[in-house]
Amino acid sequence: MSMEKLINLQGIDTKLKDLNDLLGDLPSRVNELNQQEESIKNSIIEDKERLKVLEVESHKGEVRIAEINGKINKLKDQLFLVTNNKQYDALMNEMDHMKDERSTIELQTLSYMEEKETLAESVETMESDLGSLSNDLSGRREKLEKVISNSANEKSSLEKNRAIELDGIDLNIISIYNRVFDARDGLAVVNLSGNGCGGCGAHVPMQKVTEIRSLSAIHRCDVCGRFLYSENNSVN
Repeated sequence: MSMEKLINLQGIDTKLKDLNDLLGDLPSRVNELNQQEESIKNSIIEDKERLKVLEVESHKGEVRIAEINGKINKLKDQLFLVTNNKQYDALMNEMDHMKDERSTIELQTLSYMEEKETLAESVETMESDLGSLSNDLSGRREKLEKVISNSANEKSSLEKNRAIELDGIDLNIISIYNRVFDARDGLAVVNLSGNGCGGCGAHVPMQKVTEIRSLSAIHRCDVCGRFLYSENNSVN
């Protein structure tokens, strides 16, 4: 009888829903934390790579400044050896050009130093956050794995029994059941409450109540759409 199978199906689905509710948002939260952890790790790697680049560029700048200073000192010495204004002006122009280059490099090096300081602080903060996150994530993973492990066998058994019950129910009935189940918070099959629907309380006509109690036909509530059955198989 399809109605009996629907009743059994509801019981199975209620237990499966309870198992899923037991997990709650833990799986999605763990997944979210996994993504957050991965994002922080990638950011740390990127920032550390950038720090290496800045270190190299800063060193290049320091080397170039030392070279410029050496050349400027040599040009200063040459000023005492010039014999005409043209040579003097040429040396001064070259010195000015080198001083401009040095000033540009110094500004760039200063910018590198400021960026290095900011990145170093950022990396330190992220590594601290990562430590806290990893500890939190480890605890949540352990809890999730424990819950999943404890419920795995029960869930597997329920799913097998569910497949057996589905095998004897008309596909159209299953389709309606699934829609009502989703729309009514997991409760698609309900016991009569007196002469009313056990789900929404709506009145059920006496003729329908009689048929429901005799299991002679499958009936649904005209208001909420739930399938109705009676634990009493005869009219009181």
